[in-house]
Amino acid sequence: MIRSMTGFGGSKLRTKLGFFTAEIRTLNHKFLEITPKLSNSLAIFDEKAKAIIKNKVKRGKVYFNLTHDTTQETGANIFIDYKLAKSYCGKLKNLKKQLNVEGSVQMSDIISFPGVINYRLVEKDAGRLWPLAQTVINQALAKLIKDREREGSFLLKDLMMRLRKIKKILSSISKDATSNVQSYKEKLAQRIKEFSGGYSVDKGRLEVEVALFAKNSDITEELTRMNNHIINFNRTVKTSDEAGKKLDFIAQELHREINTMGSKASGFNISKGVIEIKTEIEKIREQLKNIE
Repeated sequence: MIRSMTGFGGSKLRTKLGFFTAEIRTLNHKFLEITPKLSNSLAIFDEKAKAIIKNKVKRGKVYFNLTHDTTQETGANIFIDYKLAKSYCGKLKNLKKQLNVEGSVQMSDIISFPGVINYRLVEKDAGRLWPLAQTVINQALAKLIKDREREGSFLLKDLMMRLRKIKKILSSISKDATSNVQSYKEKLAQRIKEFSGGYSVDKGRLEVEVALFAKNSDITEELTRMNNHIINFNRTVKTSDEAGKKLDFIAQELHREINTMGSKASGFNISKGVIEIKTEIEKIREQLKNIE
């Protein structure tokens, strides 16, 4: 099943060692790029957390937030950073003076700044954090993947609709290409007859000209390769979880073949069909930028 690169997953877990929250948001990106943000008590698990994400997410920009709140737990010790608090207090007083603002600095103003009040687990519990953090990360990842797959199903419907349209146009082009040779032969014979003043046409020479035209405008190979690429495209979306890059390569090949076909095109209907297919391929490639 193909997955979109955009998605969100979040999970919460309340334990005796605190309240864990994991949030993972992903956006389109050419490669995998993880931007983690972890609570101080979990910072040592940064690489472990990223390894879990890398195992499940293969492409996209990942914003990962993992928090650990111990304020309600008996296993936590409160630590006040007095130096930081004094610095904030001094800065606030100076700011009030500079702006000529009335009133005094309140305690609530100071403790609202990050880092003034910290909560530390007792040392014996520190080693028990990772299994809990791992649980909440995996829960968030499961929801993220489900969200990406749901979005991917919508993208797949759009891609399949465009491929069906391309196949239909290719079928029409194939029929036109066959009839074009006969049409060219008839028109050429008529022109020769007109310019020769009604004399009989040299059938040998006519056949040579028609054969040359057929050779130069033959798009059989391009039609065959395009149909094969479409089959490969369908197979890839059904068998690969990391289909984005593979599908983009197939779309590039489709684009290359239709360009070659366009250079050989003869007749209004074929030229029109080539333009329509190019438009659909461009739309497909645009959608593929959203697929993992």
